[in-house]
Amino acid sequence: MTLGENKKIALALIEEFSPTNPLLTDDEDISSRLNLIYSPNYQKLSQEKKIIKTKVLKEISGTTEEGFEEYSLPSNMYQLRKVIALDDKNIEVEPSYKVIGKKIYLNKEIDAKVILEYFMYPSIITTETDNDFMLEIDQDVQMILPYTVADDVLKADPSSDYKAFESKFRQLLQDLDTRREIPSIVIGEGVL
Repeated sequence: MTLGENKKIALALIEEFSPTNPLLTDDEDISSRLNLIYSPNYQKLSQEKKIIKTKVLKEISGTTEEGFEEYSLPSNMYQLRKVIALDDKNIEVEPSYKVIGKKIYLNKEIDAKVILEYFMYPSIITTETDNDFMLEIDQDVQMILPYTVADDVLKADPSSDYKAFESKFRQLLQDLDTRREIPSIVIGEGVL
């Protein structure tokens, strides 16, 4: 979903959506600050259900050496999730690495493809961010975002009842399933 599509939902919730207006609303006050209201809410939801990314740090070279090789961690990395090393047969091998500051040091004695899996910061939404910007958060979180934006838009209006949006946002956030993997078991045949 794009930022513009998400804005349409938020504006429709507060009855300010104008489909014929290129700014999506006839209210100039709302249109001038809408991206800035999206920005912290987008960031907050990206921390509730984190954005997973991967980066290949090293390819198989066919050689090994002693020591460690330095690589920069991605600038948008929020937290390191795991480091995976795969040999030339795509079999996982134990990676040997050290993280120091914003660098990762990989042991050169292991010749493997090394993949970094991490949680990333989302792109910052600014006043210059276009409506065709693709939201980086998952779809379930994208559908929660309009409620917190509607809440913040209406907080500035003393005549509005924004509490309904705040309440709906909190309920949706509480019901959000942030798991990336669901545990499973395999039951084998055996003696009881």
